[in-house]
Amino acid sequence: MGAAAAIESFAHWSSCGDTWRDRPVLVLEHAALMRRLLTSTLKTAGARTIITAGSEAEAKSIIESDMPGMVVTDWRAGQHDHREALSLVKSVRNSNNLAIRDVPIVLTSQYTTRTDIERARDFGVSEFLKKPLSTGHFLQRVEHAAIPRLFVKQTRYGGPDRRRKPREGRDPAFKRNKDVENGLVDSLTAARNACLALAYEVARDGCLQARRVSVSLNRYLGAVRDFGPKENEIVEMHRAALVQLERARDANDAVRISVVQGLEDVVKMRLSRL
Repeated sequence: MGAAAAIESFAHWSSCGDTWRDRPVLVLEHAALMRRLLTSTLKTAGARTIITAGSEAEAKSIIESDMPGMVVTDWRAGQHDHREALSLVKSVRNSNNLAIRDVPIVLTSQYTTRTDIERARDFGVSEFLKKPLSTGHFLQRVEHAAIPRLFVKQTRYGGPDRRRKPREGRDPAFKRNKDVENGLVDSLTAARNACLALAYEVARDGCLQARRVSVSLNRYLGAVRDFGPKENEIVEMHRAALVQLERARDANDAVRISVVQGLEDVVKMRLSRL
């Protein structure tokens, strides 16, 4: 569903010859016993400086001032709104400071459904760990999170490249574009497949207006016969509408409805010209 706006080096501190052990490690864990366990494990693994935080606000302040080489944070028990639970991750990934934005983040959680894991991934978590933790597995994930990865900046995602296989050179093309280039699928079919993925994503949160965006895009792609710059423009408009809805999630319904209504009007006009 569109190319990345930018793909840059991930974990800038690693280019200086540092490892995650050489820089402060921030631990945000609300359970005291688990916090002591994580701290002890990290010290045993060679972490030179460990800083603990008692709240998301304190953690954000520490990240801005100390620029840690690793962040270990928990999905707070009882915090079922995933946007609130993952607000620390989101604030890091949206930072204008590259040294902060790129920091590896290991999330520990009691919530381990497929939806929970996908939400954490889509917010930009580097590694996801199920509680209760085993020491060996935890350190393995920390080491894996510290491996330098590319940072992907898209309309609706900012974070480490979610694909595990290395890219060929620094080509920013997504798999969909590669498949089209290799003749495995045509552009329109690829766009429709991406639309289905988008529909699944917005359905997870149960947002009525976001679902309308998905229905609108599906309607448009179901009517066109070719996929070129004009069609891609409509796709990007739908993506932008979803971003607006996310930013206005605390606004009243009238504001959110107006965003979707304007989009639907544009699609209706485009379809009338086919």
